[in-house]
Amino acid sequence: RSLYNSLEAAAKEKEEAATKELYKLLGEKGMIDLLNKHRGEEPADELLQRFLRSRNLKVPVTLKMIVEDLQWREEKDVLKIRNSTASEMLKGESNPAGRDLHHKLFPHGMLGYDKQGRAIVYKWWSKPFNASTMEKEGGITLQDLINYNIWTMERTAAANKHKGQWVYIIDLQGLAMSNIASSRHVSYCRALADADAAHFPERLGRLFIINAPGVFAGFWKLVQSWLDQKTREKIGLFSTPETWKPAVQEVMELSQLPKHLGGDVELSYLPHSLDPQPQPAQQTSAAE
Repeated sequence: RSLYNSLEAAAKEKEEAATKELYKLLGEKGMIDLLNKHRGEEPADELLQRFLRSRNLKVPVTLKMIVEDLQWREEKDVLKIRNSTASEMLKGESNPAGRDLHHKLFPHGMLGYDKQGRAIVYKWWSKPFNASTMEKEGGITLQDLINYNIWTMERTAAANKHKGQWVYIIDLQGLAMSNIASSRHVSYCRALADADAAHFPERLGRLFIINAPGVFAGFWKLVQSWLDQKTREKIGLFSTPETWKPAVQEVMELSQLPKHLGGDVELSYLPHSLDPQPQPAQQTSAAE
């Protein structure tokens, strides 16, 4: 036990030293203001440690990763994305039919919090939802879909007060070969994996891929090649409710599932379950 405590203390000391060095180097590059601008409620040291862990505490590569992340956040105006609604991200005012088609073909939303207090998000990628279909029938481009994924991740982080990790459930019930064979949809999936790895490191706590059809096996091998070993270890792939329900129940209540999976949650879009909460209007005094 004492050996374990000694090793744990040494590891913590190493991480703290790397964090201090990384913070110092970011200061020398004049990046601290940008770091504070984008970190939300997450303490700066916790943010740096997330990035460091994703790069095995190697300071030079982590520094490069954070600088590129902050530059990306500025270029993409991620703060604006973070504070937008789902409808705004899908240009609902000018294209309400496209927005509504997206939500119809892609049921998704926040389900609550798991037994550890982590936000739970559900996504149903089934046969009708396809990047090509969304562009042809809904006027929603591939870039719109990629930006919407950034919004989803940012809003999930906000639901967690920008701290800790989250849980995702990806439902593949009804997935067809047409989804997998579409080069545009593969590009969409790859863009999501790349963005998540580069800009949301160490955020994923668990990922349950449920109701996976046999046709998904080959595509899954491709997806795994995009992921690092740490991420792969957090993912469970299940084909039937008999296999995924016990696994899911270990981290959350089954009543938190959407109604079509036997739970109590009604997925909502106007407003969306991940939309920013409206700020209460300030009271004015009678004297004013």
